[in-house]
Amino acid sequence: MNNNSEPSLDRLLRAAGQYRPAAAEEMPPFGFVTRVVAGWMDVAGGTGADARLQAMWFRRALLCAVAVMAISVGWSFKTDTAAPNDEMAIASYDAAADLP
Repeated sequence: MNNNSEPSLDRLLRAAGQYRPAAAEEMPPFGFVTRVVAGWMDVAGGTGADARLQAMWFRRALLCAVAVMAISVGWSFKTDTAAPNDEMAIASYDAAADLP
């Protein structure tokens, strides 16, 4: 280091050594915390209207995903078991021949 930066570094380290963290904030009243946790448990536990709505959307999304998966498996099975014709054989050969 050069001589110009050493005093700056010393001042910075001295200031960092004098830092004292502020006192921690007090906890909210016990009744407030229990009400918040109880409300959260109602929603998370499935007793609230929001949880029922969320479960309904989850079921619909799951059914749609299963339908898409079944269609794609059926489509894949159909194309895998189809008898290859001459055009498909030529296209497959050309695709394999283009690979390095």
